[in-house]
Amino acid sequence: MILVTGATGNVGADVAQALASIVRPTVEEVTGRPPRTFEQWAVAHRRLLLVRAH
Repeated sequence: MILVTGATGNVGADVAQALASIVRPTVEEVTGRPPRTFEQWAVAHRRLLLVRAH
């Protein structure tokens, strides 16, 4: 991806944001489960994400 900044603004970020909102059936076709948001995934895997102090 190319990010163009300056007089045109941040065109690359705008394009990436627009593409991120497009829902495709690929995840469900491959995994057999519907896609979920990052927040849903993080909540489901919170134990793996926690850092424990020793």
